[in-house]
This record gives sequence, structure tokens and C-alpha cells, in this order.
Amino acid sequence: MNRKPYFILILFSFLLFTPWEALAQQYRYKRNSKSSMVRERGWVVLLGAGVAAVRSDICGSWGCNELGPNVSVGGLYKISPYFGLSGTIDYVKLGAVEKNPEAPLNLAFESQVLEFSASAVVNLLDSYAGSSNYRSSRKRLIVPYIRIGLGAVYYTPTSYPANSESLDDSQTTYDPARKYPAIAAVVPVGGGLRFYINDEFSIAPELTYHVTTTDYLDNVGPMLMNGSRRDEFGVASIKLQYTPVLKNKLFSKKN
Repeated sequence: MNRKPYFILILFSFLLFTPWEALAQQYRYKRNSKSSMVRERGWVVLLGAGVAAVRSDICGSWGCNELGPNVSVGGLYKISPYFGLSGTIDYVKLGAVEKNPEAPLNLAFESQVLEFSASAVVNLLDSYAGSSNYRSSRKRLIVPYIRIGLGAVYYTPTSYPANSESLDDSQTTYDPARKYPAIAAVVPVGGGLRFYINDEFSIAPELTYHVTTTDYLDNVGPMLMNGSRRDEFGVASIKLQYTPVLKNKLFSKKN
């Protein structure tokens, strides 16, 4: 079975930290004499992609996870340089293989998840360079932020024997533990680093942990595993932020 969680984690960490210093050097010198006239208010379009891992009754570590893809789309409304409200739709594919020698059930699962959530986004630094007594019109290159939200997940899991290579290769699937698709509440909590490129584009590597109110993301309920822990999942993603900049060319002068 193809398991590369540690490799993907190391790769994402490399993407998160290594290239940005080069970008920082590149744009720092370009922006020393360049100011932005676009205010840190209004709408921003969000597009993201990444990987997801689950924590459930049959899998509570990296070793049993089959990391799945994550894609997201949404919008952010910046109320101030420090605060904004966002709404996103995420698709997540979760999967894992049982690694509990005390309760061998020969279980693996895949789960298709749609998440709809709204979040408060708080910048830990002012988006503009300068101090509390003086605010420059120059945008800050790196702005760390945190987010916490509330939403719902719409999910459909499928269980199959753990000795199969994958769900597609398995000739056997187990009965559903309840009626699917099902809906549960979710609380996404996380944060990231927003890298300013120009007035229109920013890139934000982000880590988010999603706490749900269901124990059936893995199609295994508490009665089967004698557990009461709710299923949760984490997402490591990179988001592209696009800010539409309206330019009025009607009265602009020609050179």
C-alpha cells in the first residue's frame, strides 16, 4: 500500500519555509522605493490546494494515514488591516488503514468530505510597515495570521479490507455504519503566513485542524471500537489570494 506521509510532510515543510526567503530577498529590494495605494479593506478571492490526514478510531498517527488531496475556494472580506471574515468550501479526501493490534478488525476506509465554513481571520501584525506612531503606505512582506471558524461537513465514507491495495482494487466493501451521506458540525482552527507579492496577489501556506462532532468519518462508530473520541482531520495547504484592483482609466493621461 502506498504510504508516503513523512515524505509529503517534509516536502510541505520545505515548501513552507525554504523558497520564501528567496522571495523575501527579491521583493524586499523591489519594494523599498515602492508604495501601495490599495487599502487593506474589501474582498479577496481565495483558491487553495494541499493534503489532508485523519485522526479517528482506527488511525491516530501518521503511519496509518493515506494522505488525500484538498482543494478549496472561497472569499475573504478585509474589515481592517488586522481583521477579516472568510467563507470557504473545501473538498477533502480522507483515508487510513487500521493500526491497532489490540482490536484487529482488518479495516481500511476512504471518505469523501465537503466542508462549508465561515471563519474570523486575525493578522498578528499590521499589514502595513511602520510602527504604532507611524504607518507607512508600504505593505509588509510577511504577515502571520490565525483563523477560527464554524461550519458543517457533508461526508460519505466507505470501508474495505485492510489487506487490499486501495478501495478501487478491493472486491469487498463493508456495510455502512449509518445512513450516508451524513452531516456534522466542524470547527476549523489554524493559521499561516501571508506573503505579499503585489497589490493583487499574495500566497499563504496554511495549517488547519478540523474538529468535528461525528465519530463516523471512518465508518466506525463508538460501539464498534469502544471509543468516544470524535473524528478529526488536519489540512496543510497553500492558498492563492487575489485582490481585484479596479483602475479608472477614463481620466488617466496618456504619456
